[in-house]
Amino acid sequence: MATMSQLEAYTSELAAAVKALSTHCEDFNCSRAQFVIPLDAPSEAHRAQQSALATIARLQTILAGPADFLHHLAVQNQLLACLHWLGEFQVLACIPIKGSVPIKDVADLAGVPEVHLSRVVRMMTTAGFLQEPQPGTVAHSALSAPFVTKPAYLDVSMFLAGTAAPAALQMATATQRFGPSVRPNETAYNLAFNTSTSLATLCEQQPKLQRQWPAFLRYGTSDTESCVTDLLARMDQLHRGNISVVVEVRHDDPRQLSANSAHTGSTLGTSNPTGHAAGVSVQQRAPATPQLVSDAAVYILNLPSPSPSTSFSSLFGRIMAELRAHLDILRANPAATLVLIPRLLPETGTVNPEVEASARLRDLSLLQLANERELELAELLNMLHSVSDNMGRLVVVNKLQSRDSVAIVLEVRYQTYNR
Repeated sequence: MATMSQLEAYTSELAAAVKALSTHCEDFNCSRAQFVIPLDAPSEAHRAQQSALATIARLQTILAGPADFLHHLAVQNQLLACLHWLGEFQVLACIPIKGSVPIKDVADLAGVPEVHLSRVVRMMTTAGFLQEPQPGTVAHSALSAPFVTKPAYLDVSMFLAGTAAPAALQMATATQRFGPSVRPNETAYNLAFNTSTSLATLCEQQPKLQRQWPAFLRYGTSDTESCVTDLLARMDQLHRGNISVVVEVRHDDPRQLSANSAHTGSTLGTSNPTGHAAGVSVQQRAPATPQLVSDAAVYILNLPSPSPSTSFSSLFGRIMAELRAHLDILRANPAATLVLIPRLLPETGTVNPEVEASARLRDLSLLQLANERELELAELLNMLHSVSDNMGRLVVVNKLQSRDSVAIVLEVRYQTYNR
């Protein structure tokens, strides 16, 4: 049971976060109505925003009773249905980004009944999505406009309503029908859509799913890039002057090429004309091939994550191959550090509840859609400690993590056996 002291503590945390958020909004072009933080705002501003949202979620958790909980679920269900309806009829694109327009005009343009559109708009405005400046008119809000200017947000909405939610609701039936099966075509998704084809195969065949799935992973399940940056900034090795750092990016995630370079560059603090920090080499190496850079002080390796197209068993093999690819390098240079950036399912209680909820969302989505799951820390450590030769083995010398994110950074070195 929550105590009054907990409520008071959360209230103080919320006040501090809102004050910090307000300060940052003075310096950036934030929406006064909804405090929408620009993507290029400092990380401190985004942290203040997330802190405020997390504290509000905790307050809601300890204050809400059963009826409140059910009411919240019902409202979220209708919001998702309305957002899907707006996306299906491309209504959002019919509303100008600035200024208002009669609902009737939008209804005529989208080919939907005016009375239906009016009811949907009024439901969405309760969540700050769209606004009705005058009765019978509609305009974008700071929350809804990005769903037009950045289509990936709408992709997530359509995937949630059209794919993830129907599959999730078949989870009980899938358990009854398939039990503990790990076959990719014996899932809740297959039951929801009455198909024997796996989601991975359908993603290869349907460009829409190819686009929606990565958008869902990035924006629907909480990305960890900025949190990884904060953890890297805590590494002593990256603050020792002129050192050589190799940043690995996966071939299956090209956007990491610029993201991780920028992250490491900002951590080291100095850049050359290419935009990379001095001493930082960013490379895409074919999976499991030997590491050819032999004299770096730090090797930063982004480990692959499970997905409908990457089975857990193949993920295990790929990670083991990457670890073995660095074994000889680390043995030859015992002072060198291999920095692993995995995406792991957090151990219960090690992160804040809202962070764990995002991780569990992703893990259960993998189960429902593909019979896959997230990797756990203990499993990764077992893999890592099994990588050895007759002289020594790989060991974790430091683990960096925060309660505010599922992001984790492992510092690994080669350790010789005691003879």
